[in-house]
Amino acid sequence: MPKLPEMRTGSQLAAYGRPVPFSFWPIAPGTPRPSVQSLLFAIDPWVIMRHAIITQVASPQSRSESLSYIEQAKDFYTSAQASSIGAAKPLQLYYSYLNIAKAFIISRGIQPSLATIRHGINETVTAGGAEFQNGYVQFWRSPNRHAELQAFDEFMQALDMGRPPNGQQYPITHIVPQIISGHRLWAAAADATERFIALQRIQFIENRRSNTIWLRMHLFADDVRRLGYTQNNLLVDAQLSAAFRKVRCTEKVDGRDLICIEQTNPNIFVRHGVDLATELVGKIKERLWATVGSSPPYRRYYLYLCPAAERPSMVSQLASIYAMTFYLGSVTRYRPNTFQTLLESGYGPRIAEFVSGQPAQFVYLMASEFSRRDITRPSIV
Repeated sequence: MPKLPEMRTGSQLAAYGRPVPFSFWPIAPGTPRPSVQSLLFAIDPWVIMRHAIITQVASPQSRSESLSYIEQAKDFYTSAQASSIGAAKPLQLYYSYLNIAKAFIISRGIQPSLATIRHGINETVTAGGAEFQNGYVQFWRSPNRHAELQAFDEFMQALDMGRPPNGQQYPITHIVPQIISGHRLWAAAADATERFIALQRIQFIENRRSNTIWLRMHLFADDVRRLGYTQNNLLVDAQLSAAFRKVRCTEKVDGRDLICIEQTNPNIFVRHGVDLATELVGKIKERLWATVGSSPPYRRYYLYLCPAAERPSMVSQLASIYAMTFYLGSVTRYRPNTFQTLLESGYGPRIAEFVSGQPAQFVYLMASEFSRRDITRPSIV
C-alpha cells in the first residue's frame, strides 16, 4: 500500500482574533471584510423565516405572498404535530414543506410570484409491484413545456442544489437510506449496513505564507471499521474522491484513532482566507448531511456512503426529506389503507420515526437556509 502524503502545512483559519468554526454559512458580508457568524438560538424558527423574508424581499407584493406561505406552512405544521401518524400527518407535513419551499423560492428572488405553481413531483408504483419496495418518485424541470412552474425544481434552484434530470424515476428504497432520522431502523429493517458516518470535526485550514486555504475533515477510524467499510473506499463512496485526498494522521481523541482527509487543491486568497470560506463550503455542501441539536456541538455533520448502484439516485439532504414526505403524504391521501399496512410492516418503525422525528429538523434546517446562518433551539427556555 503506497505511503499516505503528509498533511499540508497550515493552521485553523482565524479572523478577528478567534477561530472560524465550520458552518454552511461561516461568514456574513461586511466592510472592509466579511464578519464571522456565530450560532443563533431561536425558540420559534418561524419568526426567523418571517424576519428573513421581510428583510430580503423588496417587492411589497412578493413579500406579502411569501409571508402568507409561511403562515400557512406553520398552520399545517402545527396541525400535523397534533395528528396521529396514521391519520393525515404525512400529508399535512408535505403541505407545510411545500409552503416553506414556495416562500423560500420568492425570498431568494428565483420567482416573484408562485400563484399557479405545480408540485413538480409525483409518485408511482411499478405495475404489479409492492408499495414502498417498488415505489418511485419523479421530478420535473421548471418550467415545463407548457411554461408551468414546478415547485420541487424551483426549490432546488433556490437552494443552489443539483437539479434531477427531467422525469427520471428515483426508487423510494434509494431515497429512504439518505435520510438521517431513523437511519438505523432502516438498516435493521433492510438488513443493510448503515451508511452515515459522523465527522469528528471539519476545519478551515489556512497557510498565510502561501495565501492558501482549504478544508480538512477528521472522522474516527473505528466507525469506518464498525460499519465494514475500508478507508480506501471511503472517499469514493462519499463521492469526494475528485476533490479530497486521505493524508497521514497520528492524532487520537479519547484513545480513538482519527482518519484525516483534506482538499487536494487549496484555494488562493488575495486579502484574507475568510474571504473564501463560503466558496469552500459551496464545493462540499451537497455531500454533507447535518443534524440540528440543542446542546453542544449543536451541528453534527455526516458523510453518506452510497453504493455505486444507487449513486444515480443521490439527492441532497433537504431534497430527500422533501421527496420522502411527498411520497408518504400522497400514500396517506390516496391510499390510507396502504399507509396503515406500511406502518405495520418491517419498515413501520422507520416510517414512524421519520414522520415523528424529522419535521423539527427540517424546519430548523430551513430557518437556517432563510437566514444564511446556523439556527438551533436553546436547551433552556
